[in-house]
Amino acid sequence: MYLLTLLWFLLCSSGASGPSQTSQLTSDPSHKSQLQLAQTLSGLSTSQKKLLYQYGTLQTYAGQPVADSFWQHHRQELPVIGQADAGILARELLNNTELVYTVKKPSRLQALRGVLTTSRMLLGLAALIAAYSLIHLLSRYWNKIFGWLYRLLRPVFDRLFSPLMVTWEMLLLSIAGIYWGAAIPDLVLRTIIIHVSLFTLWAQLTALLSRHYLIKYYFNEIKDCLDLRRPPGEAMLKVGLPALATTLAVVWLMFRLPEPWYAYEVIVPAQIALFTLPPMVYMHRILVRMLLPFPITVYRSERSMTVYAAIALLVWLVLVVLPPAQPPVLITLSVVVGCLLLFLSIEEVTRCGTRNFIWLQLITVGWLCACVLAGGQLSIPMLNWIGLYGLLVYVVIKYWEIPVLLGYSWKNRKALGSLGLAVIIWAIASLIRWQPQWFIWF
Repeated sequence: MYLLTLLWFLLCSSGASGPSQTSQLTSDPSHKSQLQLAQTLSGLSTSQKKLLYQYGTLQTYAGQPVADSFWQHHRQELPVIGQADAGILARELLNNTELVYTVKKPSRLQALRGVLTTSRMLLGLAALIAAYSLIHLLSRYWNKIFGWLYRLLRPVFDRLFSPLMVTWEMLLLSIAGIYWGAAIPDLVLRTIIIHVSLFTLWAQLTALLSRHYLIKYYFNEIKDCLDLRRPPGEAMLKVGLPALATTLAVVWLMFRLPEPWYAYEVIVPAQIALFTLPPMVYMHRILVRMLLPFPITVYRSERSMTVYAAIALLVWLVLVVLPPAQPPVLITLSVVVGCLLLFLSIEEVTRCGTRNFIWLQLITVGWLCACVLAGGQLSIPMLNWIGLYGLLVYVVIKYWEIPVLLGYSWKNRKALGSLGLAVIIWAIASLIRWQPQWFIWF
Protein backbone atom coordinates (compact mmCIF):
# COMPACT_ATOMS: atom_id res chain seq x y z
CA MET A 1 0.00 0.00 0.00
CA TYR A 2 2.86 2.34 0.81
CA LEU A 3 4.53 1.65 -2.56
CA LEU A 4 1.31 2.36 -4.49
CA THR A 5 0.87 5.69 -2.69
CA LEU A 6 4.48 6.74 -3.50
CA LEU A 7 4.08 5.82 -7.17
CA TRP A 8 0.86 7.84 -7.44
CA PHE A 9 2.58 10.87 -5.87
CA LEU A 10 5.47 10.76 -8.39
CA LEU A 11 3.11 10.58 -11.33
CA CYS A 12 1.19 13.60 -10.17
CA SER A 13 4.39 15.57 -9.59
CA SER A 14 5.73 14.85 -13.09
CA GLY A 15 2.41 15.77 -14.65
CA ALA A 16 2.36 19.08 -12.85
CA SER A 17 5.89 20.11 -13.79
CA GLY A 18 5.96 18.80 -17.42
CA PRO A 19 4.12 21.62 -19.20
CA SER A 20 6.14 24.28 -17.42
CA GLN A 21 9.46 22.70 -18.37
CA THR A 22 8.27 22.20 -21.95
CA SER A 23 7.25 25.83 -22.13
CA GLN A 24 10.64 26.93 -20.85
CA LEU A 25 12.44 24.83 -23.42
CA THR A 26 10.24 26.21 -26.16
CA SER A 27 10.79 29.83 -25.13
CA ASP A 28 14.53 29.41 -24.67
CA PRO A 29 16.19 30.63 -27.92
CA SER A 30 19.22 28.45 -27.35
CA HIS A 31 17.06 25.33 -27.90
CA LYS A 32 15.11 26.61 -30.87
CA SER A 33 16.26 25.18 -34.18
CA GLN A 34 18.02 27.31 -36.77
CA LEU A 35 15.37 26.29 -39.29
CA GLN A 36 12.64 27.96 -37.25
CA LEU A 37 14.73 31.14 -36.89
CA ALA A 38 15.40 31.20 -40.63
CA GLN A 39 11.67 30.78 -41.36
CA THR A 40 10.85 33.57 -38.95
CA LEU A 41 13.45 35.90 -40.53
CA SER A 42 12.25 35.20 -44.07
CA GLY A 43 8.67 36.02 -43.07
CA LEU A 44 9.51 39.48 -41.72
CA SER A 45 8.76 42.62 -43.65
CA THR A 46 11.38 45.19 -44.60
CA SER A 47 10.37 47.57 -41.82
CA GLN A 48 10.56 44.76 -39.24
CA LYS A 49 14.06 43.82 -40.43
CA LYS A 50 15.06 47.48 -40.08
CA LEU A 51 13.87 47.44 -36.47
CA LEU A 52 15.86 44.28 -35.77
CA TYR A 53 18.97 45.83 -37.38
CA GLN A 54 18.58 48.95 -35.22
CA TYR A 55 18.06 46.76 -32.13
CA GLY A 56 21.27 44.84 -32.86
CA THR A 57 23.17 48.10 -33.44
CA LEU A 58 22.06 49.46 -30.07
CA GLN A 59 23.01 46.21 -28.36
CA THR A 60 26.51 46.36 -29.86
CA TYR A 61 27.34 50.04 -29.57
CA ALA A 62 24.95 51.61 -27.01
CA GLY A 63 24.60 48.87 -24.41
CA GLN A 64 21.82 46.54 -23.26
CA PRO A 65 19.77 49.12 -21.26
CA VAL A 66 19.36 51.37 -24.29
CA ALA A 67 18.56 48.34 -26.45
CA ASP A 68 15.95 47.14 -23.93
CA SER A 69 14.30 50.57 -23.94
CA PHE A 70 14.17 50.49 -27.74
CA TRP A 71 12.67 46.99 -27.66
CA GLN A 72 9.94 48.00 -25.17
CA HIS A 73 9.05 50.96 -27.38
CA HIS A 74 8.78 48.90 -30.59
CA ARG A 75 7.75 45.44 -29.33
CA GLN A 76 4.24 45.88 -30.69
CA GLU A 77 5.63 45.99 -34.22
CA LEU A 78 7.23 42.54 -33.77
CA PRO A 79 4.51 40.50 -32.06
CA VAL A 80 5.70 37.11 -33.36
CA ILE A 81 9.23 37.35 -31.94
CA GLY A 82 10.40 37.22 -28.36
CA GLN A 83 13.18 39.44 -27.08
CA ALA A 84 15.69 36.60 -26.95
CA ASP A 85 14.91 35.55 -30.54
CA ALA A 86 15.07 39.19 -31.54
CA GLY A 87 18.61 39.40 -30.14
CA ILE A 88 19.75 36.40 -32.17
CA LEU A 89 18.18 37.65 -35.39
CA ALA A 90 19.47 41.17 -34.80
CA ARG A 91 23.05 39.94 -34.47
CA GLU A 92 22.60 37.87 -37.65
CA LEU A 93 21.39 40.92 -39.59
CA LEU A 94 24.14 43.11 -38.18
CA ASN A 95 26.88 40.67 -39.21
CA ASN A 96 25.56 39.85 -42.70
CA THR A 97 24.01 43.09 -43.97
CA GLU A 98 25.65 45.66 -46.25
CA LEU A 99 24.10 49.12 -46.20
CA VAL A 100 23.62 50.88 -49.53
CA TYR A 101 22.77 54.58 -49.49
CA THR A 102 20.03 55.46 -51.97
CA VAL A 103 18.54 58.92 -52.39
CA LYS A 104 14.78 58.38 -52.51
CA LYS A 105 13.90 62.03 -52.74
CA PRO A 106 16.55 64.53 -53.91
CA SER A 107 16.99 67.21 -51.30
CA ARG A 108 17.72 70.86 -51.87
CA LEU A 109 21.29 70.25 -50.74
CA GLN A 110 21.73 67.53 -53.40
CA ALA A 111 20.34 69.85 -56.06
CA LEU A 112 22.65 72.70 -55.01
CA ARG A 113 25.65 70.37 -55.10
CA GLY A 114 24.76 69.32 -58.62
CA VAL A 115 24.37 72.93 -59.73
CA LEU A 116 27.71 73.94 -58.20
CA THR A 117 29.47 70.97 -59.81
CA THR A 118 28.03 71.89 -63.20
CA SER A 119 29.05 75.51 -62.78
CA ARG A 120 32.58 74.46 -61.81
CA MET A 121 32.96 72.34 -64.94
CA LEU A 122 31.60 75.19 -67.08
CA LEU A 123 34.05 77.62 -65.49
CA GLY A 124 36.87 75.20 -66.23
CA LEU A 125 35.75 74.87 -69.85
CA ALA A 126 35.55 78.65 -70.21
CA ALA A 127 39.02 79.00 -68.73
CA LEU A 128 40.52 76.42 -71.10
CA ILE A 129 38.94 78.09 -74.14
CA ALA A 130 40.13 81.51 -72.97
CA ALA A 131 43.67 80.23 -72.34
CA TYR A 132 44.02 78.64 -75.78
CA SER A 133 42.49 81.73 -77.40
CA LEU A 134 45.02 83.99 -75.69
CA ILE A 135 47.83 81.66 -76.74
CA HIS A 136 46.60 81.81 -80.33
CA LEU A 137 46.38 85.61 -80.21
CA LEU A 138 49.87 85.87 -78.72
CA SER A 139 51.33 83.64 -81.40
CA ARG A 140 49.67 85.74 -84.12
CA TYR A 141 50.32 89.26 -82.87
CA TRP A 142 53.37 88.83 -80.67
CA ASN A 143 55.82 90.11 -83.28
CA LYS A 144 53.86 93.34 -83.67
CA ILE A 145 53.45 93.79 -79.93
CA PHE A 146 57.11 93.11 -79.30
CA GLY A 147 58.16 95.48 -82.08
CA TRP A 148 55.94 98.25 -80.79
CA LEU A 149 57.22 97.87 -77.23
CA TYR A 150 60.79 97.74 -78.44
CA ARG A 151 60.51 100.96 -80.46
CA LEU A 152 58.69 102.76 -77.67
CA LEU A 153 61.02 101.85 -74.82
CA ARG A 154 64.32 101.60 -76.64
CA PRO A 155 65.68 105.05 -75.68
CA VAL A 156 65.41 104.34 -71.97
CA PHE A 157 65.53 100.58 -71.69
CA ASP A 158 67.77 99.63 -74.56
CA ARG A 159 69.64 97.09 -72.51
CA LEU A 160 66.74 95.97 -70.34
CA PHE A 161 64.46 95.18 -73.25
CA SER A 162 66.90 93.67 -75.69
CA PRO A 163 65.60 90.44 -77.30
CA LEU A 164 67.79 88.33 -75.07
CA MET A 165 66.79 90.13 -71.87
CA VAL A 166 63.10 90.06 -72.76
CA THR A 167 63.36 86.33 -73.37
CA TRP A 168 64.92 85.80 -69.94
CA GLU A 169 62.39 88.06 -68.28
CA MET A 170 59.48 86.23 -69.85
CA LEU A 171 61.02 82.91 -68.88
CA LEU A 172 61.23 84.01 -65.25
CA LEU A 173 57.68 85.35 -65.39
CA SER A 174 56.44 82.04 -66.79
CA ILE A 175 58.14 80.09 -63.98
CA ALA A 176 56.62 82.46 -61.40
CA GLY A 177 53.22 82.16 -63.07
CA ILE A 178 53.33 78.36 -62.84
CA TYR A 179 54.59 78.26 -59.25
CA TRP A 180 52.43 80.96 -57.69
CA GLY A 181 49.56 80.53 -60.12
CA ALA A 182 48.80 77.16 -58.55
CA ALA A 183 47.89 78.99 -55.33
CA ILE A 184 45.26 81.23 -56.93
CA PRO A 185 41.84 80.23 -55.50
CA ASP A 186 39.76 81.29 -58.51
CA LEU A 187 39.52 78.43 -61.03
CA VAL A 188 39.20 80.56 -64.18
CA LEU A 189 42.05 82.94 -63.37
CA ARG A 190 44.28 80.09 -62.19
CA THR A 191 43.74 78.02 -65.34
CA ILE A 192 44.38 80.99 -67.65
CA ILE A 193 47.58 82.07 -65.90
CA ILE A 194 48.98 78.53 -65.69
CA HIS A 195 48.34 77.64 -69.34
CA VAL A 196 49.74 80.93 -70.64
CA SER A 197 52.77 80.41 -68.39
CA LEU A 198 53.28 76.86 -69.69
CA PHE A 199 53.21 78.05 -73.28
CA THR A 200 55.58 80.91 -72.48
CA LEU A 201 57.96 78.58 -70.65
CA TRP A 202 58.11 76.24 -73.64
CA ALA A 203 58.51 79.07 -76.15
CA GLN A 204 61.21 81.00 -74.26
CA LEU A 205 63.29 77.91 -73.51
CA THR A 206 63.18 77.08 -77.23
CA ALA A 207 64.21 80.66 -78.06
CA LEU A 208 67.15 80.58 -75.67
CA LEU A 209 68.43 77.18 -76.75
CA SER A 210 68.01 77.88 -80.47
CA ARG A 211 69.32 81.47 -80.13
CA HIS A 212 66.42 82.78 -82.18
CA TYR A 213 64.29 85.05 -80.05
CA LEU A 214 61.20 85.37 -82.26
CA ILE A 215 58.71 82.61 -83.04
CA LYS A 216 58.90 83.07 -86.80
CA TYR A 217 62.61 82.32 -86.69
CA TYR A 218 62.80 79.34 -84.35
CA PHE A 219 59.57 77.71 -85.56
CA ASN A 220 61.37 76.53 -88.70
CA GLU A 221 64.12 75.12 -86.49
CA ILE A 222 61.52 73.02 -84.66
CA LYS A 223 60.06 71.71 -87.91
CA ASP A 224 63.49 70.74 -89.22
CA CYS A 225 64.32 68.90 -85.99
CA LEU A 226 61.04 66.98 -86.00
CA ASP A 227 61.49 66.11 -89.69
CA LEU A 228 64.89 64.56 -88.86
CA ARG A 229 66.80 67.17 -90.88
CA ARG A 230 69.03 68.13 -87.95
CA PRO A 231 71.66 66.11 -86.03
CA PRO A 232 70.32 64.25 -82.97
CA GLY A 233 72.19 66.43 -80.49
CA GLU A 234 70.85 69.63 -82.01
CA ALA A 235 67.29 68.26 -82.06
CA MET A 236 67.55 67.25 -78.42
CA LEU A 237 68.90 70.67 -77.42
CA LYS A 238 66.45 72.83 -79.36
CA VAL A 239 63.29 70.73 -79.07
CA GLY A 240 63.75 67.94 -76.54
CA LEU A 241 64.94 69.94 -73.53
CA PRO A 242 62.19 72.60 -73.71
CA ALA A 243 59.58 69.88 -74.15
CA LEU A 244 61.03 67.93 -71.22
CA ALA A 245 60.97 71.00 -68.96
CA THR A 246 57.34 71.64 -69.91
CA THR A 247 56.52 68.00 -69.21
CA LEU A 248 57.99 68.24 -65.72
CA ALA A 249 56.01 71.42 -65.06
CA VAL A 250 52.75 69.76 -66.14
CA VAL A 251 53.52 66.68 -64.02
CA TRP A 252 54.07 68.96 -61.02
CA LEU A 253 50.69 70.59 -61.67
CA MET A 254 49.03 67.16 -61.98
CA PHE A 255 49.89 66.35 -58.37
CA ARG A 256 49.39 69.88 -57.06
CA LEU A 257 45.97 70.83 -58.47
CA PRO A 258 42.65 68.94 -58.51
CA GLU A 259 41.75 69.74 -62.13
CA PRO A 260 41.80 66.62 -64.36
CA TRP A 261 42.90 68.19 -67.65
CA TYR A 262 46.62 68.42 -66.81
CA ALA A 263 46.87 64.62 -66.93
CA TYR A 264 45.48 64.71 -70.48
CA GLU A 265 47.83 67.52 -71.58
CA VAL A 266 51.09 66.02 -70.31
CA ILE A 267 51.33 63.45 -73.12
CA VAL A 268 51.96 66.09 -75.84
CA PRO A 269 55.24 67.59 -74.53
CA ALA A 270 56.30 64.20 -73.18
CA GLN A 271 55.97 62.57 -76.61
CA ILE A 272 57.87 65.40 -78.32
CA ALA A 273 60.68 65.09 -75.79
CA LEU A 274 60.75 61.33 -76.34
CA PHE A 275 60.86 61.68 -80.12
CA THR A 276 64.03 63.77 -79.95
CA LEU A 277 66.00 61.56 -77.56
CA PRO A 278 69.27 60.50 -79.25
CA PRO A 279 68.65 56.76 -78.60
CA MET A 280 65.33 57.02 -80.39
CA VAL A 281 66.92 58.91 -83.28
CA TYR A 282 69.62 56.25 -83.67
CA MET A 283 66.93 53.54 -83.64
CA HIS A 284 64.92 55.12 -86.47
CA ARG A 285 65.78 52.38 -88.93
CA ILE A 286 64.66 49.68 -86.47
CA LEU A 287 61.50 51.61 -85.59
CA VAL A 288 60.59 51.98 -89.24
CA ARG A 289 61.01 48.22 -89.72
CA MET A 290 58.43 47.62 -86.97
CA LEU A 291 55.65 49.02 -89.15
CA LEU A 292 57.27 48.63 -92.59
CA PRO A 293 59.26 45.37 -92.36
CA PHE A 294 59.69 44.80 -96.10
CA PRO A 295 62.29 46.84 -98.05
CA ILE A 296 60.78 49.88 -99.72
CA THR A 297 61.72 53.47 -100.43
CA VAL A 298 59.88 55.73 -97.97
CA TYR A 299 59.63 59.51 -98.29
CA ARG A 300 60.96 61.66 -95.46
CA SER A 301 57.56 62.82 -94.17
CA GLU A 302 56.09 59.29 -94.20
CA ARG A 303 59.26 58.00 -92.54
CA SER A 304 58.93 60.52 -89.71
CA MET A 305 55.26 59.64 -89.25
CA THR A 306 56.13 55.93 -89.12
CA VAL A 307 58.84 56.52 -86.52
CA TYR A 308 56.50 58.57 -84.32
CA ALA A 309 53.77 55.93 -84.60
CA ALA A 310 56.21 53.15 -83.62
CA ILE A 311 57.50 55.09 -80.60
CA ALA A 312 53.98 55.96 -79.45
CA LEU A 313 52.94 52.32 -79.84
CA LEU A 314 55.89 51.12 -77.73
CA VAL A 315 55.11 53.67 -75.00
CA TRP A 316 51.47 52.57 -75.05
CA LEU A 317 52.47 48.95 -74.52
CA VAL A 318 54.70 49.94 -71.60
CA LEU A 319 51.93 51.97 -69.94
CA VAL A 320 49.44 49.11 -70.34
CA VAL A 321 51.83 46.64 -68.73
CA LEU A 322 52.65 48.99 -65.84
CA PRO A 323 49.59 49.26 -63.52
CA PRO A 324 50.50 52.66 -61.96
CA ALA A 325 49.85 54.47 -65.28
CA GLN A 326 47.20 57.15 -64.82
CA PRO A 327 44.09 56.58 -66.98
CA PRO A 328 44.04 60.09 -68.55
CA VAL A 329 47.62 59.64 -69.81
CA LEU A 330 46.78 56.26 -71.32
CA ILE A 331 43.57 57.58 -72.88
CA THR A 332 45.31 60.52 -74.56
CA LEU A 333 48.14 58.32 -75.82
CA SER A 334 45.58 55.83 -77.18
CA VAL A 335 43.93 58.59 -79.20
CA VAL A 336 47.34 59.60 -80.60
CA VAL A 337 48.29 56.01 -81.49
CA GLY A 338 44.88 55.33 -83.05
CA CYS A 339 45.04 58.42 -85.25
CA LEU A 340 48.60 57.65 -86.38
CA LEU A 341 47.86 54.02 -87.23
CA LEU A 342 44.61 54.81 -89.04
CA PHE A 343 46.41 57.49 -91.04
CA LEU A 344 49.31 55.20 -91.94
CA SER A 345 46.96 52.37 -92.90
CA ILE A 346 45.82 54.38 -95.93
CA GLU A 347 47.75 53.27 -99.00
CA GLU A 348 47.90 56.74 -100.57
CA VAL A 349 49.64 58.07 -97.45
CA THR A 350 52.47 55.57 -97.08
CA ARG A 351 52.77 54.14 -100.64
CA CYS A 352 54.70 51.29 -99.07
CA GLY A 353 53.93 48.33 -101.32
CA THR A 354 51.48 45.45 -101.02
CA ARG A 355 53.26 43.45 -98.32
CA ASN A 356 53.87 46.44 -96.08
CA PHE A 357 50.29 47.57 -96.66
CA ILE A 358 48.93 44.21 -95.48
CA TRP A 359 51.25 44.29 -92.46
CA LEU A 360 50.02 47.77 -91.52
CA GLN A 361 46.42 46.55 -91.67
CA LEU A 362 47.24 43.69 -89.31
CA ILE A 363 49.03 46.03 -86.91
CA THR A 364 46.15 48.54 -86.96
CA VAL A 365 43.37 46.01 -86.42
CA GLY A 366 45.41 44.16 -83.79
CA TRP A 367 46.07 47.33 -81.84
CA LEU A 368 42.41 48.41 -81.96
CA CYS A 369 41.36 45.03 -80.57
CA ALA A 370 44.12 45.24 -77.94
CA CYS A 371 42.84 48.68 -76.94
CA VAL A 372 39.37 47.24 -76.32
CA LEU A 373 40.84 44.38 -74.27
CA ALA A 374 43.08 46.74 -72.27
CA GLY A 375 40.09 48.90 -71.41
CA GLY A 376 38.32 45.90 -69.94
CA GLN A 377 41.34 44.56 -68.07
CA LEU A 378 42.30 47.95 -66.60
CA SER A 379 38.67 49.05 -65.95
CA ILE A 380 39.02 52.11 -68.21
CA PRO A 381 35.81 52.24 -70.30
CA MET A 382 37.17 55.06 -72.47
CA LEU A 383 39.75 52.68 -73.92
CA ASN A 384 36.93 50.36 -74.97
CA TRP A 385 35.20 53.22 -76.78
CA ILE A 386 38.43 54.34 -78.47
CA GLY A 387 39.05 50.82 -79.77
CA LEU A 388 35.45 50.26 -80.92
CA TYR A 389 35.13 53.64 -82.62
CA GLY A 390 38.56 53.12 -84.18
CA LEU A 391 37.35 49.84 -85.65
CA LEU A 392 34.29 51.59 -87.06
CA VAL A 393 36.43 54.33 -88.64
CA TYR A 394 38.75 51.65 -90.02
CA VAL A 395 35.80 49.86 -91.66
CA VAL A 396 34.62 53.12 -93.23
CA ILE A 397 38.11 53.94 -94.56
CA LYS A 398 38.59 50.50 -96.07
CA TYR A 399 35.11 50.55 -97.58
CA TRP A 400 36.13 53.50 -99.76
CA GLU A 401 39.77 52.50 -100.25
CA ILE A 402 39.84 48.79 -101.11
CA PRO A 403 37.59 49.00 -104.21
CA VAL A 404 39.88 51.72 -105.59
CA LEU A 405 42.94 49.54 -104.98
CA LEU A 406 41.22 46.75 -106.93
CA GLY A 407 40.58 49.05 -109.91
CA TYR A 408 37.07 50.22 -109.13
CA SER A 409 36.33 53.96 -109.43
CA TRP A 410 33.87 55.83 -107.21
CA LYS A 411 33.55 58.59 -109.78
CA ASN A 412 29.87 59.31 -110.44
CA ARG A 413 29.02 56.53 -107.95
CA LYS A 414 29.42 58.37 -104.67
CA ALA A 415 25.69 58.35 -103.91
CA LEU A 416 25.57 54.57 -104.43
CA GLY A 417 28.68 54.20 -102.29
CA SER A 418 27.14 56.30 -99.51
CA LEU A 419 24.07 54.10 -99.59
CA GLY A 420 26.22 50.99 -99.26
CA LEU A 421 28.09 52.60 -96.37
CA ALA A 422 24.78 53.32 -94.63
CA VAL A 423 23.81 49.65 -95.05
CA ILE A 424 27.11 48.51 -93.51
CA ILE A 425 26.74 50.84 -90.52
CA TRP A 426 23.12 49.70 -90.08
CA ALA A 427 24.26 46.07 -90.14
CA ILE A 428 26.92 46.75 -87.49
CA ALA A 429 24.40 48.53 -85.27
CA SER A 430 21.90 45.70 -85.69
CA LEU A 431 24.59 43.15 -84.80
CA ILE A 432 25.43 45.10 -81.65
CA ARG A 433 21.78 45.19 -80.61
CA TRP A 434 21.31 41.49 -81.41
CA GLN A 435 24.41 40.17 -79.64
CA PRO A 436 25.77 42.90 -77.33
CA GLN A 437 27.82 40.38 -75.35
CA TRP A 438 30.10 39.88 -78.37
CA PHE A 439 31.34 43.44 -77.92
CA ILE A 440 32.19 43.15 -74.22
CA TRP A 441 35.63 41.58 -74.18
CA PHE A 442 36.25 41.53 -70.44
